[in-house]
Amino acid sequence: MKKTLFFLAFICTLNLFAQEQGAIRGTIFDMEMNNEPLLFADVQIKDTKFKTQTNFRGNFEISNVEPGNYILKVTFLGYESYEVPVEVVASNTIEVTQGLKAKTVSLSDMSFADENTLQNSEIAISSMER
Repeated sequence: MKKTLFFLAFICTLNLFAQEQGAIRGTIFDMEMNNEPLLFADVQIKDTKFKTQTNFRGNFEISNVEPGNYILKVTFLGYESYEVPVEVVASNTIEVTQGLKAKTVSLSDMSFADENTLQNSEIAISSMER
């Protein structure tokens, strides 16, 4: 009887500790494609080990997060990254829904090589091949 009572008390104690953590979940969508789900976008809590990717529906979930204030960062190749401050509360789940826009590149951001640079690189490559 004592062993059974001890075992039940131990199980109840584990449940109390598990409720001291929170979770973050949400949906990331593509603003360039009529708000379609953004597949395999990286979602991470900055400066922590927590990182995941969105699924085929654009959903993600990060669980077992200690309560506190964090920065949630969403990135996807070719898209503007998004950062949002979140406050994780014990036993609660934070919902985040966000769309990402494609990056824009202007000609002033690009650099072009001149003919001398190209000729010098061709000489360097041909000398390496010998």
